[in-house]
This record gives sequence, structure tokens and C-alpha cells, in this order.
Amino acid sequence: MTRTLDYDVLIIGSGAGGGTVAERLSKLCAQGMRIAVVEAGPWYRREHFNMREPDMLSLFLDRGAVPAKSFDIAVTAAQCVGGSTSVYTGVTFRAPEGLIAGWSRDFGLPELTEADVHSRFARLEAAIDAHVPGRDYENENNRVFRQGCEQLGWPVKQFQLNIKQCERCGFCNLGCPYGAKRGTLEVQLPAALAAGVELIPNCRIECVRDGGAEGVISPAPSGTQAGEHEPGPVRFNAKVVVVAAGTLNSSALLLRSQLPELSPACGKYLTLHPALTSFARMEQDVRGWGGFPKLYYTDQFSSSDHYYIETAFYFPFMTARSLPGFGAEPKRFMQAYSQLACALTLVHDEPAEHNAIRWEHGRRVLDYRLSVASKTALVHAQRSAGRIYFGAGALEYVSLLGKRFSVSRERELDDAITLDALVPGKVVVSSAHPMGGCRMGKDPATSVTNAWGQVHGHPSVVVADASLMPTSSKVNPYLTIMALADRVAEGIEHRLTR
Repeated sequence: MTRTLDYDVLIIGSGAGGGTVAERLSKLCAQGMRIAVVEAGPWYRREHFNMREPDMLSLFLDRGAVPAKSFDIAVTAAQCVGGSTSVYTGVTFRAPEGLIAGWSRDFGLPELTEADVHSRFARLEAAIDAHVPGRDYENENNRVFRQGCEQLGWPVKQFQLNIKQCERCGFCNLGCPYGAKRGTLEVQLPAALAAGVELIPNCRIECVRDGGAEGVISPAPSGTQAGEHEPGPVRFNAKVVVVAAGTLNSSALLLRSQLPELSPACGKYLTLHPALTSFARMEQDVRGWGGFPKLYYTDQFSSSDHYYIETAFYFPFMTARSLPGFGAEPKRFMQAYSQLACALTLVHDEPAEHNAIRWEHGRRVLDYRLSVASKTALVHAQRSAGRIYFGAGALEYVSLLGKRFSVSRERELDDAITLDALVPGKVVVSSAHPMGGCRMGKDPATSVTNAWGQVHGHPSVVVADASLMPTSSKVNPYLTIMALADRVAEGIEHRLTR
């Protein structure tokens, strides 16, 4: 039997977008309004995060890889309370100067101003303890990267990180067992729940409509926190429905809901920040698992070739998966795991109409093809990462784009790392920053929402996550998502209380 639950606001998704909306609106609970956050994934607590790769795959949508049907790229996203803020490394970039102004100008959004969005950053950063950590956070993996950049004369900059009392165990991407990573799970949701917002985990929303949504609550997996409602089908009535299920899911949800006159742009103009990991074997022990994994980046080629290079650390399974080939060479390299330094090259891709989330034959389909520009940038970036490591004294460098397993001299990089190696299905590029699909804009033919996240033609259905972005954020999008969601929540608050 389908139960009916009544709320003033129903928020679908508990990540950077949904959590921010929940906290911003939670003060309305004191006025008697009912607000609920529904999350498709389980509610894991700190004690669940045991830092074991096979176990922690349960945190991720499709166990960590949502492949494009072209096999050009695979996206990683979380499916748990807290969303991807539970499995990221805490990198907290402000949107680059001019980005928001460009959206306002190019997409007919005069209400969306750079001053408005940027005015929210300092308040949000303070709430999540975002800061630039001291040099004492530098482990050997980060030191090697810094040394290599300095040897080349390239700028090396520190990330702003939202962490507090960090134990520097290095396993941020598998959930933080200490609660030091100040994401939605630790900051926004506890504040919202304390103010009276309800959290319903394990609840998959099947469709949204003007005035509500329909879904199914599943039993809580063993070892996770259950919600207050029994499993089974449920119908939600709500004055406002906030779709914040993440880029991979928000467009798919709107498409399968078959809202009347939904924009033909729904799901389109996806950007992903295509990325590749590469590794260097150093003479000394690096022990990348000890200390904070992600401290530095260089934007040496951001303007000219459209990519960043960032420090990173990955666990044994992820490292082995990111090496080319099979057999003796990868085995030899993995046996030197304690000597491996790691970097991530991340491309600023541009939106294209054919890159999209689609709903086909009853399932979500990621339809994305790497552009020539993105492929060229990935090749350039992989060569540049090699130069950093050889500048720091690497013995060999390994890239998925290499003609052979490894390169042992800097002068070999240009010949060994080529565009020919970027073969779909053989080299799967990764992404952890899906954006777009419900882009903001004035024209319903080319955009899905207005400047306040309201779906064109359906003002009570509001989007509040990375899918709002008309173009790539150019940087890790976490803080920009929060600022946009905070703005969307402000609009909802004004409409509900006027």
C-alpha cells in the first residue's frame, strides 16, 4: 500500500546541493514548515568507513564507475547520505573570476551576478572550515610534486581544504572515519536535522511532478542508520520539490518524470572535467598513503592548454587499474608501490549539445564523447606531469597514453605519449566532476531552469546541484555548487514566506 507524506519542501539528494538547501531552509521549521531530505543511498556513519577499498565501493553509484556508452570516459559519483562530499578530498575552490559574469552575459541571466555568488563564498567557507593548511601537511608525495614544479619554474599553488582536526590518514576518497572532512555529512545535515528537517535514506524517487514526487523506500543495509519510515512505496506531497540528486541523476529524474513541456535541452550540454592519473617511481620511499593526499596544483597550462595538474594518491586497486597493460611490467611497478608518486591531470572541457544524460529503455545513459580539444589537452597534460616528476628525479614515469609501459627519460615523453594511444575502451578516461544537464538560461529551447533554479514551466520544481551549471566550472566545483544551492534556497525561502 502506498503511503502519503506531506511536506512544504521535499529535497531530493543530500550532497553539496541538497545539504546546503536543507540547512538554509531549516530555520523555517521553527515556523511550522515541514521539510524532508530524501536520499537514494544508505546513511553511513563514521564507524562504517574502514578504509578498505572493496568494502567502500558500496559508497559509490554503480560501485564507482558509470561508463559512457562510447567508453570514452567513466564517471565516479557517490550514492550515500552526504553525496560525493563523503568521498572527496575536501578541495574547496572559489569559482574563477569572470565565470559567473560569463554565465550571466551569455545565457541571459541578469539576476545571476558575480557579486551575488561571490558574496556567499566567505560565509560558506567559514561554515565548513575551509582554509589553506600549513607546510606541515606536506608529505613526500606532495613534496616531490612541488619540487618538480619549482625545478621547471612552474607555479605551484596550495588547495584550500575544508578539514578540521585531520588525522592525515590519506584515505579521504573512502570516507573519513574521524569526521575531519567538513562536508555535508558532518556540517549541513546535522545542523538541518537539529533544526527539525527530516532525513529519509534509502529512498529512490521514481518521478517528480508539480506538487510532489513518488518513490520507494528500501530496507537499510546492515550496519547503516535506518530512517523512521518503513520500506515500501511512498507518495510525497510538497509545495516545492528540490531536485539535487547530482548531475548523473537529476536530468534522468526529470526526463523519466515526463513533465509537460520539459525543455528539449534537459540532460544536454554535459561537462565532466576529463581526467587521467599518472605515476612516477622515485628512488626514495614516497609512501603516499601517509599524510594528506592532495595539497598542491599547478595552473601553468590552464589558460593556454586548458588543464590543471594536481597531486593525488590512490589505493592499491585504483593504482593497479590505472596502469597500462597486464603481466610482468605492471606487477613489477606495483611491487614498488611505496616509491610511487601520483598526479591527476584534469581538463577544462566545453559544453556540447550531444554530450548528455539520456533516459533510454528505462535506464539512465551517459552519452559523452571526448572532443579533439580535450584529447589534445590530455596528451599535453600527461607529458607535462612527466616533466614535473623527472624534474624531481623520477626513475620512470607511467601514463595510460604511453606507447610502452614506462618512460625513463624526459626527452622521450613527446614521442612516447601520443594521441594514438587514446583509444576508447582501451584507455578509459575518468571524471569526478559531472556538471550541466539542467543548465540555467533564459531560453527554454537551450536551458532547463531560470536563474533561481526553477524548471521552465514548472516553478514549484527547482534544481539545486551541479547540473545547473551552463558550462564547466573550470575548477573542482564543490564550493560553486554550494553557492548556487544557497542562492536557490534563498529564492525558495522568499516565495514560501512572502
